[in-house]
Amino acid sequence: MSSIEDKVAIQEAHHSYLLAVDSHEVAPFVEHFTHDGVYVSPFGEATGVDAIAQTIRQWHEGGVTAGKRHMIGPVSVQLHSETTATATSSYFVVEAADEPGIVASGGYEDQWRKVDGRWLLARRVQTVDPSFKG
Repeated sequence: MSSIEDKVAIQEAHHSYLLAVDSHEVAPFVEHFTHDGVYVSPFGEATGVDAIAQTIRQWHEGGVTAGKRHMIGPVSVQLHSETTATATSSYFVVEAADEPGIVASGGYEDQWRKVDGRWLLARRVQTVDPSFKG
């Protein structure tokens, strides 16, 4: 795979990650992380796929993701080797069930690792912009 193909694969992973959030299914979401992946957000930190699965399950069951659509903005990918990369991106969340509008915006700082030919999140740090009223 060329560097262009790797960058496109990582950008596609950003898209499928957010589609997995909106599907409200845990397995497709967790499949974006390495087995020892770390997810850091303003709402907590989870290490390993079991803890990450529990985190997203709690968000879905608690209604945090209900009626929302998650969108990715600009993504910048830096390849460091054939199996490691970092990426910086912006996201926004829109209300899809009630009055339309932007609920939140923020960013991701990611470390990606290629495992068995697939780019996975080894570490994702999510930030939320100050305008979030959560």
